[in-house]
Amino acid sequence: MTETSYLSSVRASYDAVAVDYARLVSAELASKPLDRAMLAAFAEYVRDDAGGGGRAVADLGCGPGRVTAHLDGLGVRAFGVDLSPAMVAVARRTYPGLRFEVGSMAALDVADGVLGGVLAWY
Repeated sequence: MTETSYLSSVRASYDAVAVDYARLVSAELASKPLDRAMLAAFAEYVRDDAGGGGRAVADLGCGPGRVTAHLDGLGVRAFGVDLSPAMVAVARRTYPGLRFEVGSMAALDVADGVLGGVLAWY
């Protein structure tokens, strides 16, 4: 599949701002109780047998990994995927115990039925 020019532009843009963006959003969840509540509800659902059944969750467009890490803290087996290699590098440095991959939500390398949920925050 040939990548569209807009994906190349998006990747380049996020690569250029990765470190500054990570710094800007690093603590934002602390001041957003509604965001934390929505993430907690999602985490409860995907941990439950009726929802995700404890299977892994993909955080698509994970950026610097803060939401992936938050889900992990809520007991969710989460991993992050982002189009930007620079964002993934920041996420890996910041959260070395978590899994982050470079990829596109339009072409995930995940088999059907493997995931317990998908999150695309922002």
